[in-house]
Amino acid sequence: MYFRKAKWLGALALVLLCVSAACAAPAHSVTDMAGRTVQVPDNAQHAACLVGPSFEKALMLGVADRVAAVHKVAATPWARLVYPAVKDIPVVNNQGTPNIEELMNLGTDFVLFWYYPDQIKKMADSGIPSVIVQFPGALPYSDLQGFIRYQKIEVQAIADAFGGAALEHAEKWFDYYDSKIAYVTERTSKIPEDKRPKVYYARSDEGLVTFSRNSYPHYLVEMAGGNYVAKDTPVEMNSHLTVEQIMNWDPDIIFMGRMNSVEIITDNPAWSGIKAVRDGRVYLSPSGVFNWDYGSENILLLLYLAKTIHPDLFADLDMEKEVHDYYKTFYGFELSQENVQRILTHQNPAAQ
Repeated sequence: MYFRKAKWLGALALVLLCVSAACAAPAHSVTDMAGRTVQVPDNAQHAACLVGPSFEKALMLGVADRVAAVHKVAATPWARLVYPAVKDIPVVNNQGTPNIEELMNLGTDFVLFWYYPDQIKKMADSGIPSVIVQFPGALPYSDLQGFIRYQKIEVQAIADAFGGAALEHAEKWFDYYDSKIAYVTERTSKIPEDKRPKVYYARSDEGLVTFSRNSYPHYLVEMAGGNYVAKDTPVEMNSHLTVEQIMNWDPDIIFMGRMNSVEIITDNPAWSGIKAVRDGRVYLSPSGVFNWDYGSENILLLLYLAKTIHPDLFADLDMEKEVHDYYKTFYGFELSQENVQRILTHQNPAAQ
């Protein structure tokens, strides 16, 4: 009797195991930015983009329709113009500590996430894999080649997670990215150090916050032929400075990222003695589907910086054409001439 019961239980367990295996969604391996191997469901239809430019990259890779949740700054005015459906995607406000029950209710297949080990484990315990594509604090590179490689690995990890056509889109973006870097640096690499204008990149507040060493602006400015004055400030992404420190650098050119008016600096008497202000070389950095100083559109910022820092050297560079063609190629969206201009002058889109 005992033997027959044990045999029956064993058979039942085998049946349940087979059913479980049959019901389990097929998955594939993805190597994320942290070097982790993650199992992601094949043809996932419900991804959560909870990291800075991750939605922008999903849009660029042609898989925005497979995004089930975004963080609160994903639906920028330009994102809404290019992909109106983004306004209907649920927003996860606590992007660093998302509500796991909320993610499960959305049927989340995987999350594009920061490297927060505790939160990663909590989501994994609930059956939600995390693909790490950003790092808080210290960045995983320390030189220009590492920065360039980081851009590609991030896009590749996202493309690998989605699979399918995203992989083809990624290859197209890699070709474009490499070609534009080569176009710019072939010229700027010949500029002597003493001919490289000193550049300060202001971010937020009163212009006293900047991106520091190893940041996107650091390497973009240097590739564009500038001398990035904040490259020796602390490794942290932002450094809180004083006007006296900036006066000591006395930059030739100031770019203002994520700020809406040059008058914040040019109308402030404290900045009046700085060469860039005296010479009228204070510029707003463009911004599109996401901030150009942090997303995949950073390659457009490289072109803009090169054209602005060295206008004679890049007299053949047509920024209006570059922006128009980028949006058509990578977002499948035809920008009006007016909206191209509005991107380049850091304005919100006009209806078109």
